[in-house]
Formats: sequence, structure tokens, C-alpha cells
Amino acid sequence: MMHITVALPDEAAQQYYRASEKLAEQLKDTGSQPPTAQVLMRFMLTAFSEEDITRHFDRALRNITGAAMPDEADLYVFSPDFAAAL
Repeated sequence: MMHITVALPDEAAQQYYRASEKLAEQLKDTGSQPPTAQVLMRFMLTAFSEEDITRHFDRALRNITGAAMPDEADLYVFSPDFAAAL
């Protein structure tokens, strides 16, 4: 098993802590031990295949850099020639 330390923005971490609290509330009558926020984070990290991870980050990086998306037509809010028409 590999152990890693990841800096997680507070807002993102809070999502997991709130989810853990909700699960604790939902499971209180069952006698089951609810997962901690850390367990939920581990579960989410292991829930994706290498293809899923690659596809997700490829899309995110293309959105950030403005690179063309594969298999998608270029869409413009305004035509590229719009500025020249003014």
C-alpha cells in the first residue's frame, strides 16, 4: 500500500466531512459504523480506472489551456469575425 499526503482545499475537505456526518445520521439506527471523511476520500481516489483519470484530466487541462477537444466541434458564442465587423 502506498501512503500519500495531499493538500486539499478546505472547501473540498468540508464536502467529505459533511458527507461523513450525513452518513452517520442515516446509519445511526442500523448499528453500522459510518465511514470517516478520510475513508470516503480513499474510496473516491480508488473508484476510478486509469482511463477514467486520464480522460478527466485531459478534459480539464484542455478546458484550462483552450486546446481543442477531441471529437467536438468548435463552438463560438460570437463568430471569430465578429470583432472585425465592428
